[in-house]
Amino acid sequence: MKTKDNPYLKKKKMTNQIKALVFICLALLGLLIGWYWQTLLFAVIFYIAHEVFWSDHIFYDPKSDYQYQFENAVELPLAIENNQLRCVEKPASDLSLDTGLAAVKIKANWLGSIFDPYVEISDGNTTNRQYFERSVNGLRYLNISDWLKILLVGEHLTLNFKHCQPITDNNHKLTLFGFANPDIINKRIMIIAPHADDAELAAFGLYSQAKDVSIVTLTAGEVEQKDFQHVYPDPQQASILKGRLRAFDSIAVPAWGGVSKEQIVNLGYFCLRLKDMYEEQTKLVSSKTAGVDTTTVFREFNSFPLPTDGDNKATGENLLKDLQFLIEKYQPEVIVTPHLQLDPHQDHYYATQFIHQAVSEVSYSGIKYWLYYANHYVHTDMHPFGPPHTIASLAPNLNAEVKTPRVLSVPLSEKQQKDKVYALEMMHDLKRKTKLQKYFRVTLQNIFINRSPYKYGKDSYFFKCIKSNELFVVK
Repeated sequence: MKTKDNPYLKKKKMTNQIKALVFICLALLGLLIGWYWQTLLFAVIFYIAHEVFWSDHIFYDPKSDYQYQFENAVELPLAIENNQLRCVEKPASDLSLDTGLAAVKIKANWLGSIFDPYVEISDGNTTNRQYFERSVNGLRYLNISDWLKILLVGEHLTLNFKHCQPITDNNHKLTLFGFANPDIINKRIMIIAPHADDAELAAFGLYSQAKDVSIVTLTAGEVEQKDFQHVYPDPQQASILKGRLRAFDSIAVPAWGGVSKEQIVNLGYFCLRLKDMYEEQTKLVSSKTAGVDTTTVFREFNSFPLPTDGDNKATGENLLKDLQFLIEKYQPEVIVTPHLQLDPHQDHYYATQFIHQAVSEVSYSGIKYWLYYANHYVHTDMHPFGPPHTIASLAPNLNAEVKTPRVLSVPLSEKQQKDKVYALEMMHDLKRKTKLQKYFRVTLQNIFINRSPYKYGKDSYFFKCIKSNELFVVK
């Protein structure tokens, strides 16, 4: 997101510039009057404060309301009294809902600007937490799907707010948005992954439970090859090695989730080229880093031929032919693909544009539902908030024009969550070296505000994506 287009980022940038100027002035003053070790101590304290309190990648004002418009939700009034959440009126006995979001105004106290605020949700038997961004003060959605049946029979949930509190008055009415989704698990599902690991990050829990699932990865993932140049100093050879490894990952790792090899394919196109391929579909493109314009080198692990294997040129036309062939082959009832508005990654955006076009041009018409996910978020790279095994809810969205017909929360058992840990662990691209500054930041935050993201792996996805559920927008 560009700073010039966002008033909050402009203000944040100006504040950071003022902090830097004050720091420089005070440091120079200390040196001029001979306070050398005091100035050094001041610099260390300032650095720690910056890394612990001011370095979160929140590219929006946390005092803003999330702007979601639900089109197919059952709305029920809620009340919170003495930390007890209940339905104001007992719902109809035949109401069948699988996903529930409680719209609540959340306000952080002063500790909630230092520590991560959260709410602990419990029915006396099952307890979990949902986290929020620091300094939160706005409308948020509590994902209470795991306890929805309890609320619907007139029982209550216990909510314990830490470093924050709910605002309940005439201006902030509590509402339950409930969703009745189809039985997705028992339908034929096709997952579109722009890169190796996207299917696992977004939907490992979903596909490891599904009865009939296919996974289609569009690109080899050959860019950012520096970590492979200790094997091949030549950048192009290192890029080819990385692409082959990630293509293998995209085939092998889904087997860990129970998908048969005949249901998994990597199309072997190139990272960061989907936009060019979509906009000029007859144009031949080449890899930005591997020095090749043919998909052959990255298709060696597929278990069946694709219609463009003979031509094997990287063009948008060929990508569409491959997708159309696979739609006819697998005949999905559900397609899972990146969200066009919530996920800003260029390859993710054009992966969804390609699958939309492919579906519109095939004769098969059995696709009934679309599930949209976001592995990158337009307003922050920290969502879903909170440590592993906590609850994932709706992402920050400040655009009221983003339509959300339905929401589906897919629960993951403890075993499925831990299997997902190792699905990510097997992905080569999630084993990149941690930058020194990030390592210091994480260490300091662990010491001072009890954030400990390195429970399973160094990549931030091990912190964000190992949750007790996976969340999708359903159309």
